[in-house]
Amino acid sequence: MIRRIAAAFLALSFLSAPVMAQAAVKIPALVVPSDPGLLPDMTLGNPNAPVTVVEYASAACPHCAAWKTENWANFQSKYIASGKVRYVFREVLTSPQQYALSAFLIGRCAVAHSKNPTDSTPYFTVVNAFFAGQAGYFQSQQIGTVMADVTAKTGMTTPAMQACVSDETGFSAFMKTMRAHMEKDGVTSTPTFLVNGKRVDGHEMAALDAAIASAK
Repeated sequence: MIRRIAAAFLALSFLSAPVMAQAAVKIPALVVPSDPGLLPDMTLGNPNAPVTVVEYASAACPHCAAWKTENWANFQSKYIASGKVRYVFREVLTSPQQYALSAFLIGRCAVAHSKNPTDSTPYFTVVNAFFAGQAGYFQSQQIGTVMADVTAKTGMTTPAMQACVSDETGFSAFMKTMRAHMEKDGVTSTPTFLVNGKRVDGHEMAALDAAIASAK
């Protein structure tokens, strides 16, 4: 049902919007196998880093978008670029679910259709576009600007994106993966962070700094 709503959402909401070219920053990124039967993890950073930070977030979550705006540059520079942390992004659907679902399914399609399906950069490019366009979508209820941004950065066409959110197999695999991870880690809200498997109390940078410093 959610998948059908997302497909209709893309078909009905797309409006022409000016496409602005923007230089993409290359981030070390890997698509890593997860538990058997589940979709792979989208990760950033040194796969052999001593600390793994898992973030559960939704592309439709205002707190998650605010965290990205306020903390991501510092977090990436301090921990990912330095090789201290391996970052894993885990998907959660929050209202409006069709917005978040579109981000995640299109992001995974972008990886699958890229020249190197072991590189998760296209996934984060799509999801970050949805985070950046979230406030505008909430105001206008039109997704055209976000989709134009995705097209500009990935080359994906509107029909290709609509096909992604209409794919029954992809949708089923996504839901199975999301539910399995959330149940395993007891996640009920977003954003939620785990550091080496231990949940962080809060999502402020100070809390993450302390958790990473004490991680074993």
